[in-house]
Amino acid sequence: MVLLIIGAAIVALLVFDVGRRGEVAIEIKSFEECAAAGNPIMESYPRQCKTPDGKTFIEKIDDKSNLIRVTSPTAGEVITSPVIITGEARGNWFFEASFPIVILDANGKDLGTWYAEAQSDWMTTEFVPFKATVSFATSTTEKGKIILAKDNPSGLPEHDDHIELEIMFKNTIAPNTGKCVISGCSSQICSDTETMSTCEYKEEYACYKTATCERQTSGQCGWTETEALRLCLSE
Repeated sequence: MVLLIIGAAIVALLVFDVGRRGEVAIEIKSFEECAAAGNPIMESYPRQCKTPDGKTFIEKIDDKSNLIRVTSPTAGEVITSPVIITGEARGNWFFEASFPIVILDANGKDLGTWYAEAQSDWMTTEFVPFKATVSFATSTTEKGKIILAKDNPSGLPEHDDHIELEIMFKNTIAPNTGKCVISGCSSQICSDTETMSTCEYKEEYACYKTATCERQTSGQCGWTETEALRLCLSE
């Protein structure tokens, strides 16, 4: 009888060990998965969950009003350069008392970047007032966005966060859509208008004879860079 009990215990241990070996490790990729796995949650704002191997995941909150609030300008407001941006953000939105602000046109072009500065002690989880004066280039679109990004010195994507404020530009310039012109003494210049140049000759000028002069994504005229053109210029 004793031998039967011992044998049953050994079989049970073997089955348990095989079961454990058959477990498939699940890679945790989000706060929700971390919390569902029963890992400890820190009651900060936003909440953070830590895995046994030391990875930390921060809860993403769609409503950012409890993280950062902009008082000026307001959504849809018409702005001119420089624009003064004010509001308040929780201390963990800052790093070294600042966070970046970017102004984009409707095409996503960066018109100007600067930093908001905390107006009081930022070493807190409470709201801290901020202010920024951002100069930006004239836009070719009437609409644009102000991006207020959480400063993330770690560079880890799970710590990234931002809010977008849609605005209007008071001053705009019409995008240049005219045909690009090849000019210069050796036909080496690609620009919006006929351009004169001195007539010294350089060997690389021959590379442009088969290159394409056209408007680039920046809106400016220029030689379209291809592998053939890069190879020719390097030689």
